[in-house]
Amino acid sequence: MKGALGWLLVFVSALVFTFFVDLGGNFFGLPDIAVQVLFAANLTLFLWLLGRFAGRPIGGALDARRDSIAEGLELAKRRVQEAESLRREVQQRLDQVEKEVAELRGRAEREGKAEAEEIERQAAQEKERFLKRVDDEITRRETEARENLARETASLTARLTKELLQQELTDDDRRRILDRNLAALRTVSDKE
Repeated sequence: MKGALGWLLVFVSALVFTFFVDLGGNFFGLPDIAVQVLFAANLTLFLWLLGRFAGRPIGGALDARRDSIAEGLELAKRRVQEAESLRREVQQRLDQVEKEVAELRGRAEREGKAEAEEIERQAAQEKERFLKRVDDEITRRETEARENLARETASLTARLTKELLQQELTDDDRRRILDRNLAALRTVSDKE
């Protein structure tokens, strides 16, 4: 009923339209009101055919496009969540390495103190030389640990970036991933 009522409203609107527009004359010898009614009926039929045969495919195409855009958005959200998960994993690894470096430094300092006490008993000159060696060893190990961490981070970042870039990403997604990874690498570089 709703459709028939709508088309009746279109017919009435077209009929009112004929009163304000010159229809170009009467070629059939019909009264003007009959020509106007036929024109309104003709226009209504044309609009109905247009809606039935052109409107449905266009509506279907628009629905399909809306669905594909929604799927694309959902895929992008999943990829962002995966990237965030990887970022958290990298951060946890960085925290763990920092903890290990601190433990290594603490252990090295304890060992250095024990050795320094023994050397102190032997001679003051030997003591200074040994402490310098211990500090150099701590610095070297810390440098090695940071270099290993930087290599692992760079490798993981490269792998993640390669995987994400192989997938369909927008330029904004690539830029955001690159910015995050560069920030992580700067953090590691700043701590060195």
